[in-house]
Amino acid sequence: MKKTLFAIALATVGVATVPAVFAQSAPTQTAQQGWYVGAQAGYGEVNNGRYDNQGNYIGGINGGYRFAINPEASVGVEAGYQYLGAVDAKGANDSSSDRARLHGPTLGANLRWNFNPDWYAEVRAGAFYAEGQGLTNAYDGSYARFERVRPYAGVGVGYNINQHFSVGVNYNYYDGSSRGGNQGVQLDTNAVTVAAEYRF
Repeated sequence: MKKTLFAIALATVGVATVPAVFAQSAPTQTAQQGWYVGAQAGYGEVNNGRYDNQGNYIGGINGGYRFAINPEASVGVEAGYQYLGAVDAKGANDSSSDRARLHGPTLGANLRWNFNPDWYAEVRAGAFYAEGQGLTNAYDGSYARFERVRPYAGVGVGYNINQHFSVGVNYNYYDGSSRGGNQGVQLDTNAVTVAAEYRF
């Protein structure tokens, strides 16, 4: 009888501890879901053509919606606008006439992974409606304006201050070429920015 009671007590303790064990092993929900808006500011440098290695201050805004796909990761769809600066051609004598500019709206997606409640990493990619102007890379070096859909992509890391606010550092690459080859205006830009985000 004692053995039976002991077995029943042991089984009861075991059943009672199962939920606690599963609760401890279940991952904590850190993935973010919902609407968000953000802003970025930093430095962009052209890495091609007549403006190679020339840079300036840049900035942008974005907003969208994230969907949690597992306890740690979420996928977002976002739209934004990026101003990628005004740069002078290398060795330009009259900088005002040789200055290049690049800006335009973006539409893309991002994947954010919260590797703990405080820190996250993300990748992003999408389409950039490049509105640019500058000297072409052709022999005559004429000045031209263009509007063209080009790709962009980037990575970032950041810190969640609380459930609504986060700050981070991003690197993005924007294809700012006016056409294929290397004869048009070449404003491909490497952008390094600090970012702030608010989640509703």
